Amino acid sequence: MDVDDQQLARFMDACHCGADEARFFLEACGGHYERAMAMFLEQTGGGGGGGGHAARLQHPAGVAPRPAVPTGGAGGAVDAYAPAGGPLPLPLQLLSAVLGAPFALLGGSVRLVGRVLGMGASVAGAVGRRVLPARLVAALGRAGRAVAAAGAEVAPAAAAEEFVRQFADRYGDRRPRWQECGWNEAAGRAHAEAKFLFVYLHSPQHEDADAYCRDTLCNPEFVTFVNQTFFCWGGDVRRADAFRLASSLNAARYPYAALLAFSGPHTRLITCVEGRMAPEQLREVLQAGVNDHGGLLYQEQVDRQQREIDRRLREEQDAEYQRSLEADRAREAARDAAAREAAEAERAAREAEERARAEAEAAERQRADFAAALRRRQSEKALALPEEPPAGTPGTALIRIRLPDGSSHQRRFQAASPLQAVYDFVDSLEAVSALRYSLATTFPRRVYAAESLGQTLAELDLAPQAVLLMQPEDD
Repeated sequence: MDVDDQQLARFMDACHCGADEARFFLEACGGHYERAMAMFLEQTGGGGGGGGHAARLQHPAGVAPRPAVPTGGAGGAVDAYAPAGGPLPLPLQLLSAVLGAPFALLGGSVRLVGRVLGMGASVAGAVGRRVLPARLVAALGRAGRAVAAAGAEVAPAAAAEEFVRQFADRYGDRRPRWQECGWNEAAGRAHAEAKFLFVYLHSPQHEDADAYCRDTLCNPEFVTFVNQTFFCWGGDVRRADAFRLASSLNAARYPYAALLAFSGPHTRLITCVEGRMAPEQLREVLQAGVNDHGGLLYQEQVDRQQREIDRRLREEQDAEYQRSLEADRAREAARDAAAREAAEAERAAREAEERARAEAEAAERQRADFAAALRRRQSEKALALPEEPPAGTPGTALIRIRLPDGSSHQRRFQAASPLQAVYDFVDSLEAVSALRYSLATTFPRRVYAAESLGQTLAELDLAPQAVLLMQPEDD
């Protein structure tokens, strides 16, 4: 649609931008001044200054200039988002622009003050509905909603999913198979499959958008053609990903469709169509682009296959070199391992011999120490034993000691003597070969341990006679 020169000059003066940039935003928003200003602030972060889009936006690199192609004619579709009753009169438009501009200029800071402005906007709306015309209030409401949507940038994948969902809800399932990802990723997918990427840039406010989507993009023959021939991607220019692509492609009119080849910094524009076009004509334009430039994809596919062959050849050569290198390393490692094993075996044998000799010497010292300890104890206990009471002496106890080797030894003790005297007697016997032991009766079974040493034989029921078994406890 044509943009009014007065409206174009007013937009350039308010946003401090060039004529081409002002025309782009006004055209994208169907000539609605406040919507164009909201989109400008959303995409530029509220900054002013002259110059084109590339001075402020991150555009895809390497996109070639747009070739000259036929454009479609204007249609009769109406703007689905236009207010009922036609455009506002010029005085109300001016008043709407003046009152709506401060709201739009707050778009860059709305993330910080959104909640406060929400309450203020509610109060202002209540007052405005009482004192302002209804159509002016509706226009201000749309400007406020545009500012509210400008707070955060939607991720490319989320924006693509949103576009696909809304397109399906509005136009049904008979449609191009849109990729639900950013356009850069979609270009990469198409490139990987050696296909062109069909791109549609959607401006919902444009008067031709609805008819173009319904009559052209959803035409059954056209849908079958693009789904079989291309990867398809569509985006709403109100979202950053589609807006940046539109800026890089210098889209001037809507609806806008294009054919892209390759991906990343090598992305190339093959052909584009601006404005409405019948599905048969659009198919002819796209087919012509395929016929004229299909060799690019074929050559790219041939080059890719050659690169893949070269890569595999290099990998095989590298693998062969690595196998040879590993074999040399394995042989060297085997020689080193054999030498280490021989040295380790010799060292282990030497250590085992030394350990056996040390253990034998330790065992011999232990046996000698044990025998010396037994001799010392025998002599000490023999000297410490009291004189044995004569046979028939009243108040005596005859204690018989049975040793592990089956031998027996007996002695008389005073019944009032402690059990320690019996242990001393056992310690003095040369037949005893244990340093640690205990004495016990067989029936009833009872072990006389250290806590019983101070008790008398009478108290322990060992008088007038008893038989005690010696139980060695040495390791």
